[in-house]
Amino acid sequence: MHNMQNFIFIDETLDKNITHTYELSIQAGLNGLSFCILDITRNKYITLAHQNFTRFSNIEDSVSEIEKIIKKTDLLNRTYKTVKLIWISPKNTLIPTPLFTQENLKAYFEYNHQLDELDEMHFHKLTYIDTSSVYTIPNAIANLFIKQFPSIKIFNQQVPFLNNIILKHHTEQTNVFVNVQDEFIDIALIEKGKLLFYNNFPFKNDSDISYYILFIFDQFKLNKEINELIFSGFIEKNKDGYKNIQNFIKHIKFEKLPEEYTYSYTFNKIPAHSFSNLFNLHSCE
Repeated sequence: MHNMQNFIFIDETLDKNITHTYELSIQAGLNGLSFCILDITRNKYITLAHQNFTRFSNIEDSVSEIEKIIKKTDLLNRTYKTVKLIWISPKNTLIPTPLFTQENLKAYFEYNHQLDELDEMHFHKLTYIDTSSVYTIPNAIANLFIKQFPSIKIFNQQVPFLNNIILKHHTEQTNVFVNVQDEFIDIALIEKGKLLFYNNFPFKNDSDISYYILFIFDQFKLNKEINELIFSGFIEKNKDGYKNIQNFIKHIKFEKLPEEYTYSYTFNKIPAHSFSNLFNLHSCE
């Protein structure tokens, strides 16, 4: 439920002749595709692009729409040193690594979600906690990206979201992190670098988002005057949804850009928190 316009920002230092030295990170879902390019030599992000498209009722139309975007975008038709993809989907689950075996992937997943016969399963060991993320991507989408980028690594947004907040937020108190997508939110609670809670919730309007956040504050007996709420993703400071939650929670922040990189000045028009997962994908191995 965001109003992000289509855009492409390209730093003048981008050299199309040496893309094989760059890293390409892509974020795609059923109604949009974004990508950024990292110049690994300088540790600088030099391209950021976003394209909306209609949400289709069947996956074939989504595939053909993504295919069209790839075909017409010159920078998506070049060779890169590494390519990573976030497939945005609420269909994910977390399994403690001591209990995790690859043979049981399907059972883990089906405990929380229905497995579509056209989906394929993936998993990823999170970097900073002893937990693995299990998630799916429609087979046709995976095949499209693998055909275009044979060595692509596929992630769910859960992976960069959790890796980032666990690594960077080590306060004594419990803080609530909310990543807003188009039709669902990811919510996590972190205390002293430990993950206390993670789940995602579908929403139809801004009041749904407020409801889930306040529900979590109440469930975990958090103090609305002390505990912080940190937003990332598609939420805007001047919109009703944000203003509404401000009435209840005193300390609200927005996720900052990862400090280990520099960024093209061309990105300045875009709120830093909007593409937090995309910019944090580089550190996911």
